[in-house]
Amino acid sequence: MEHLGYSNLGSKLNRPVKENSINQKLSLKDINLNQFSLQSTDELKRIFVTDLKNVLKHENLFQLIQAFFELENNLQVAIERLVLEDDIFNFDDFYKSFSPLLMRAVLENEKNPEDAEVILKSIKESLRIALEGELYRFEDHYES
Repeated sequence: MEHLGYSNLGSKLNRPVKENSINQKLSLKDINLNQFSLQSTDELKRIFVTDLKNVLKHENLFQLIQAFFELENNLQVAIERLVLEDDIFNFDDFYKSFSPLLMRAVLENEKNPEDAEVILKSIKESLRIALEGELYRFEDHYES
């Protein structure tokens, strides 16, 4: 009887990341789409740090914001799949630091409220500073 390989049908589900990332860096989106299982909190941190660095590569403010929201969503999905005992994977610190930075950026442009380009640049820099703070917080726990 010919072997059709049906015994491997379910092998795609919950494959450990290590088996699938030998020569490639996977993102949280890749892990979620392919239903790879994460083996540890450190593995999640490593992937998160890489994804956050990729978000910071965006020069356009709107693309930067979109990439951040996608990262936040992908992180939440990954967290739900990996039951974590600690609560380090949230953006509370990010939002706490971003709010005053954003308000300061807007206030600094009070004299030129019509110059949207300058205001958007200030907002982008505020967002970048807050995201870099988040990156620093996680890199402190994980060296990539």
